[in-house]
Amino acid sequence: MRLDRIELHTHLEGSVTPRRLILLAEKYGQPSLPAACLAADGESFTFDGFPGFLDLYKTATTVMRDPTDFHAMALDLGQQLADDGVGYAEVSVSYAVLLIRGLDPLPVQVALHEAAEQVAETLGVRMRWLPDAVRQLDEKWAWRAWEKAATAGRDLGVVGFGLGGDEAAGPARQYARLFAEVKAEGFGVSIHAGELTSMGPQAQASIREAVEECGADRIGHGLAAAGDDMLLATLAARDVFVELCPGSNILTGGIASFAEFPLAAFLDAGVPCALNTDDRTMFGLTLNNEYRQAHEVLGLNNEAETAMQVAAARAVFDKDK
Repeated sequence: MRLDRIELHTHLEGSVTPRRLILLAEKYGQPSLPAACLAADGESFTFDGFPGFLDLYKTATTVMRDPTDFHAMALDLGQQLADDGVGYAEVSVSYAVLLIRGLDPLPVQVALHEAAEQVAETLGVRMRWLPDAVRQLDEKWAWRAWEKAATAGRDLGVVGFGLGGDEAAGPARQYARLFAEVKAEGFGVSIHAGELTSMGPQAQASIREAVEECGADRIGHGLAAAGDDMLLATLAARDVFVELCPGSNILTGGIASFAEFPLAAFLDAGVPCALNTDDRTMFGLTLNNEYRQAHEVLGLNNEAETAMQVAAARAVFDKDK
């Protein structure tokens, strides 16, 4: 299989396989946990809307405790990426969640780096790591997460720092000073913004904060920008790459169907962008299927898809790629 696609918005924890979750639940004596996360067939995850997804995420991560757990999850993800034709991925890992649960991210990062080296050697897939903070937590956790990420550094595959979580509960501007430091140290900045269209005009304001006050190089989701021509023009003029996640947006309630995804708005405005899975196993998505639907439902052609992959290659934080 050709490994010619790039994915820049995918979460390690959200890519845990049902089988791995069951094994981890058994390992830590929580046999009832899978039933709270998985459908009756045990082969897929179940949740209801964005709040339900956050609850699923919180529950599932309680059995991700040891560096060996993360090593195994990274190997699983490497195989998923290879099967999906992805040759390079920058994978988010929630350092803030690790810290708030009393876990040291540094041994975890060592394990992730070792897994990435094994995946590169055996499958030809390159994985780099994007530690992130959770915006609705106290700001101190974000600073601690960044300090750990900076300590791990590029030697352990860290190429940037991100911000995720409940966008309505934590404005990006409160992290402006932190991200100024991230950029000063030469790391990339990716911020989830404009994901929750239910926020109305505040969703567009969230994107502007991420770009103008935090210096985001990339925006995760950015869905709400499609309804604001001036904001699209700003993203294009500043060459801010948007990590589009259509399947994710459908499942969390941002849009009703793939046919409603405003891909043309981004492409027509000249905004650099590409498709991503976000949380591939929790959402049951593959990048191949996201692009297939974009072709079949939205009329994406091969030339436009190639241009999107070129834009993704330019937007990677590992400039040695």
